[in-house]
Amino acid sequence: MASITVQRPVVIKAIVTEAFKRLYVADLEEAIKRVDAIVQQIDVQSRRVELERQVSPQTRNIRAQLEMERQRQEGTRIELQARLREAQDLQLNTEFLQGTIEGTVDVSVGDNLFDKISRTEIVVKDGIVLEIRETATSPLIMPAGG
Repeated sequence: MASITVQRPVVIKAIVTEAFKRLYVADLEEAIKRVDAIVQQIDVQSRRVELERQVSPQTRNIRAQLEMERQRQEGTRIELQARLREAQDLQLNTEFLQGTIEGTVDVSVGDNLFDKISRTEIVVKDGIVLEIRETATSPLIMPAGG
């Protein structure tokens, strides 16, 4: 029988524990520190450009690029701070959407494609797989007319 291996998304959900929460908060705090360091480097570069006092198209361009990057990093910091507040408010023993990975599945002639590529979730607690869930039909892919 003919078959093919296809990729499908697999959702990873973590059961919130004290250890998970502590590690997640620490990761976010570290990411915020890295963004702050990048912003400081941008500020130093901006001051250097300002000290050169040469107003040319090139320095204006550099200044504009530095400002755009600073704004992008500020946006990242705001997003990370919001995620940090969310992390600090996580309730123990609830499920937290940790991310998505790619998984593979074999599809053979005669299989119901929608069942095969259905939404799959892996539930973990402190890194240990507790459950693998498969829903009947993917909410993203529906049969024609349905």
